[in-house]
Amino acid sequence: MWSSACAGVLLTAIWWDVKTHRIPNVLVLAGLALGLMTSVLPGGVGWLSSLYGCAIGLAIFLPLYVLRILGAGDVKLLAAVGSFVGYPDVLAVALLTGLAGGVLALLMAIRHRQLGRMWQQVHQALIGFVMQIASGGRPRQWVMVVGPHRLPYAVAIALGTLIHGYLKN
Repeated sequence: MWSSACAGVLLTAIWWDVKTHRIPNVLVLAGLALGLMTSVLPGGVGWLSSLYGCAIGLAIFLPLYVLRILGAGDVKLLAAVGSFVGYPDVLAVALLTGLAGGVLALLMAIRHRQLGRMWQQVHQALIGFVMQIASGGRPRQWVMVVGPHRLPYAVAIALGTLIHGYLKN
């Protein structure tokens, strides 16, 4: 039951993220509520695991928001997914999401013949982050852009969740 509810939230998030590059708060809140409600059903992860999954999902991606690598919607979406999968599974989902995001970014760069530009962006961002943090400044926003194309990270979150579900079963 929780997997179909989680899939519905993720598919809706993908649609919004691809269309607008935003994930609406109402969708994330609905996902969080559904995750918490399904956690107490037979086969659910349990309400405490669901709460921990939500909190840890939020905490894992929050530094990436502070560094302006991910948007707030992406962070909140992982928290909602955490309410479905619980703790400690949210850790695996976050790791698989990061891997999926990296692969998707590489595939987009290759498809749009922007691999060199992507490497240059990553290199410049890493140097900039280190220099700004070392000088006590706050890093400037860095959004992964492959040519004129932005990576809708809800796709990576959905893939990470799907892969985790496949590997767990």
